[in-house]
Amino acid sequence: MYSSWVEISQSAILHNLAQYQKVVGHSVQIMPIVKSNAYGHGMIEIAKLVSPKVGWLGVVSLAEALALRKNKIKNRIFVLSYFQNQSLAKGISQNIELPVYDLESAKLISQTAKRIKKIAKVHIKIDTGASRIGILSENALALIKKINQLPNLKIVGVYSHFAASEENQKYTKLQLDKFSQVLNQTDEFKIIPYRHFACSAATLVKPQAHLNLVRLGLGLYGLWPSVLAKKQALKLYPWLKLKPALTWKTKIIQIKEIAAGTKIGYGCAYTAKRKMKIAVLAVGYWEGYDRRLGNIGEVLIRNKKCPVVGRVCMNLTMVDVSKIKNIKTKDEVILLGQGIPAEALAQKIGTINYEVVTRINPLLTRKYIK
Repeated sequence: MYSSWVEISQSAILHNLAQYQKVVGHSVQIMPIVKSNAYGHGMIEIAKLVSPKVGWLGVVSLAEALALRKNKIKNRIFVLSYFQNQSLAKGISQNIELPVYDLESAKLISQTAKRIKKIAKVHIKIDTGASRIGILSENALALIKKINQLPNLKIVGVYSHFAASEENQKYTKLQLDKFSQVLNQTDEFKIIPYRHFACSAATLVKPQAHLNLVRLGLGLYGLWPSVLAKKQALKLYPWLKLKPALTWKTKIIQIKEIAAGTKIGYGCAYTAKRKMKIAVLAVGYWEGYDRRLGNIGEVLIRNKKCPVVGRVCMNLTMVDVSKIKNIKTKDEVILLGQGIPAEALAQKIGTINYEVVTRINPLLTRKYIK
């Protein structure tokens, strides 16, 4: 459908999962996070790939959970953040586990489960310092008691989320201490079977946060949460190696020679300083190639880095290929991966590697390489 596509290494994904399983050991379960199109890697296919290896999968919404069920994924599925009310009965009936972060949502789940004569499984979200969704830790005791009394509702998990486990271990410890204090407050918490807090970074740098379930997001895809987290992790696990799974490619659709002084792209943002050979690529910001990469990005063609010249357009990008001999239209171009790491692109545009891969348009074809 489009002349830009993404290739995913299945062996890299499975390798990364195995690395994290070695870190946490047999007593801790892993919940791969496949939300948001599996961080750009393709939610359905990644879920199918890892589901035989794990008991859990994590998604952001009930809509994503139902999409997994529709594709015959039978693992335990936990919704991390929110659910669509109109699909609630369907989600409960399909044994999807839901988040609770206030009494109102708990009552709605309870009423819906009672109406369809099912038991809804929920996880209580505690806000320990990220200030997103969640029950404030100082209010947790009173609320958990009320939620625990609701009919047709079973609390099977309690969880929180770190705000800065990639970079601020002092604050991470503060959050973990706060979570522990909440768990130790009441007998209601002691009978909840699953406690989960650790993300990819915390799993590697804070073993105390493993509890009995960890949520594996970015690390599953072979990317490091931060440079600092990588350094800290390798001190604890010098054998650890993550393999980036994603390569994003496109093709050259035209090659032309231009004279010195020629303007390139919208806004005449680049002026050729010499006679140049440029290639026009079939990719732009609609596909997810960030517009801020204009005049600073690089792509890989025949193992040589070629700079982006001019602004990235909606569906086209121009690059300088003057140094490549015998270049042809339809030659393959690597936009990301194999020498163009997500971290390098992130640094150029002032963002994080999470965003670089996740924003690749989900309509682009994903090819899964065994």
